[in-house]
Amino acid sequence: MNSPTAQAPHPVSGGPAPLEAKDLRKHFMSGDGSELRILQGVDLRVGPGEVVAIVGASGVGKSTLLHLLGALDRPTAGEVLVGGTSFIDMDQEARAEVRNRHVGFVFQFHHLLRDFTALENVAFPCRIGGMGEKQASDRARALLESVGVAGREDHLPTQLSGGEQQRVAVARALANEPLVLLADEPSGNLDEATSRDLHELLFGLREENGTSMVLVTHNLDLADQADRILELRDGALHNDVNSGIHDMGEKEGEELGG
Repeated sequence: MNSPTAQAPHPVSGGPAPLEAKDLRKHFMSGDGSELRILQGVDLRVGPGEVVAIVGASGVGKSTLLHLLGALDRPTAGEVLVGGTSFIDMDQEARAEVRNRHVGFVFQFHHLLRDFTALENVAFPCRIGGMGEKQASDRARALLESVGVAGREDHLPTQLSGGEQQRVAVARALANEPLVLLADEPSGNLDEATSRDLHELLFGLREENGTSMVLVTHNLDLADQADRILELRDGALHNDVNSGIHDMGEKEGEELGG
């Protein structure tokens, strides 16, 4: 495994980080009225072009953390900055604009719009962002070619393989050239060979575009390719990844079907 403190190949500039979290906390109220403290002071700084993998046991709050980083949910306390700008106190409309323009998402299940073609799915975020129809279509077509699904632009999601669906989802995530790409188990629903192809695609795009990424994963082959591996446990991120994490990854990978 790579050293969890390995430096990013793209040096961090003196400007603001693409993504930064400061003392991030998230608490929930349980059914019996007690407070569940899922995140208890998460600090994270992701540099330009840096890929950070976050691992940890099921249920520790990895997806919760990703949702907070991507402005899909609000923290109980703390701050998240994208490109140096905090969105914690923004209203819903402003937060949606941050997500559309500066954050790309890839989930375990592709969440493509089933009645839209591959081209329309990728062009959709561009149109929301105010891009004209032709420019958005041209952008989507170029992205689909870059992720290896040229010629499938007019196919509906149901007409694509699982690997093709996820490649379209990656293209959609990159539609507005985000500062950071957030991926939650991006290969968790794919077979081993297709997973390897997707991993090569993600890191190839990083080298080509310099996009920063945060990858939440149980796939240790994917985590090992990151610049840093952090483990979420006890409500915080740790550089000292537990040695047993490999056993955990293998066990949970089997439960996920690959």
